[in-house]
Amino acid sequence: MKGSIAFGSLGLATSVLGQDHSPLVVHAFDGGTYPGSNDLGNWADAGSFANGSGSGEIENGALRLEYDNAGWFGSNVSQSIGDYQYLTLRIRGDEGGEQSDFTLKIGGVSDLLGNLTDDSIGTEYSTVSIDLESVGADLENPQAVRFNFWQGSSGAVEIDRIAVTTDPDDDGSETPTETPEDTPTETEPDDGESTWDVPFLDRPPEPDTLPADITGSTTVAELYEHFDDPYYVPRDFTDYLPGETSSTGQAWTDAEKAEEFGYDETAVQNNISDGSLTLDQLGTQALPYVQQLADNDFPAHATVKLLPRLALLPDETEDPGTHDDPDNIWDETAGPTQATNGPDQFIQDRWPTDARTYQPDEVRVRDRVHDQPEYDDSREWGSSADLPEDVLNNPDNPIHEMVADKVDPRTGESLGGDGFTANAPMEASVEIHENGGGYWNQYLVLKNTSEVPYFQDGMVITWLGPSGDAANLADGHWNNPHRPSQSLGHPQRDVIEVIHPDYEGMSAYAVRCANHDEPYHMRTIYPNQQVAMEIGTPANADRWSSSSERQDAVETMLDSLHVELETNLSRNDRLIDAIDLTYRVPN
Repeated sequence: MKGSIAFGSLGLATSVLGQDHSPLVVHAFDGGTYPGSNDLGNWADAGSFANGSGSGEIENGALRLEYDNAGWFGSNVSQSIGDYQYLTLRIRGDEGGEQSDFTLKIGGVSDLLGNLTDDSIGTEYSTVSIDLESVGADLENPQAVRFNFWQGSSGAVEIDRIAVTTDPDDDGSETPTETPEDTPTETEPDDGESTWDVPFLDRPPEPDTLPADITGSTTVAELYEHFDDPYYVPRDFTDYLPGETSSTGQAWTDAEKAEEFGYDETAVQNNISDGSLTLDQLGTQALPYVQQLADNDFPAHATVKLLPRLALLPDETEDPGTHDDPDNIWDETAGPTQATNGPDQFIQDRWPTDARTYQPDEVRVRDRVHDQPEYDDSREWGSSADLPEDVLNNPDNPIHEMVADKVDPRTGESLGGDGFTANAPMEASVEIHENGGGYWNQYLVLKNTSEVPYFQDGMVITWLGPSGDAANLADGHWNNPHRPSQSLGHPQRDVIEVIHPDYEGMSAYAVRCANHDEPYHMRTIYPNQQVAMEIGTPANADRWSSSSERQDAVETMLDSLHVELETNLSRNDRLIDAIDLTYRVPN
């Protein structure tokens, strides 16, 4: 995880790709690269096992995995395996019969190992083979070899080799493993963001295009055939049915919306598991929104993930509300104004799984920002509740040029525009809310003015605002009316304040949203809808005592504001590195 170096898969021996189709060895467990990578040079790891600090242990050229109703293993296979027919495991177990203890997944097919093969695991090494063609695996897009040991069993297995072969009995005894040359390659997507080893699909399973003709009778499965695996859409519905989740803090509850829009909860419960739920059964709202997304080439996998909320999305723009009811709101406000840099249509074309079964590799991607301090040791992480003095008073932090002069700290180039800027179409407005006379909330409202949704995870917001000497950074709130309640779908935040050397009484602020647990339909800014962020600040009435001073303050806040949505699941790493945004608000 240190840095953005990954290993390519271009160094495969010629014999692997030759006409004789020698076995494609995924793991021989003798090259010293596991955990971290496999023999193809791709990501490989494991977790939650009882040995090897969770990832198992290599013993005598085999991977030993000890499990007690827990454990996952994943190894990416990014190339086509269309020239092969079998996945073969040279494996043994402590007791024998372990083929019923774990699931295997490859090429979109997932089941207990014992249901995918007639072979069984014994106490001595033998080859267990899966006929990939007969089980229906996608050989052009195998994605990964995955094991899941959350099946209620305990025991241990030892795996000597994992390979893709043309011979079901090939145990590797006559074919030495050919290890690719591990050539480090800098992996940067087209937008230049640094990357990390994302333990999930490189791309959503195809086809990822919505149907050309979408009507009320169109089903969820017809919208996207992979709606359940790997995206858990049925659980996204049934875990948060309207009326079954507390709607505290929401002015218009989900239950009220469901009744207003004709949402058929019984049909959802009966039909979502097999994907036969129709758009008409979701009421009046889902169909026109899905048609709108199709018109804008929005990805199918993201559309079905958002259906539980699209069905409850009103036509009118909802007030995002407040968490702390203010005693007074300044008469002086700024905005709303559109982003002055005129950003183009913005589509996040890769939305993560919602990980409703909490498999660790899926959770790691779903909550990649929230959990980053736990596993990313390439950066030093601190607490916003105790912001260091050299962070608060750092005149050299490039955030100052970012908020004052619209200079992108990652590139040194202009962010464009002459006021509020963003990398996606939206508008913003600013207010100051007073609480008890000695306390203010900076209140920033963002509205999605495009026709497609944005997920907020990893979003970075920067601006100039009244200085608070980092005294109340932990006191902030995220207001989003499109979730069941204020307790669900709220992000933690990475927050810094840096006193600006050229603006008296003002500081540069930066916030990164870090959601966790709840599905992405609660982490989203929907078309024509608003969210709002509150950041607590000690009041400084003497500094802004007149109306003109207050008006200047809120206009400065708005003009300096920039919003950077996440692309390519990058966590906006390059931006947080540039401005030292590595301080987390405690929960």
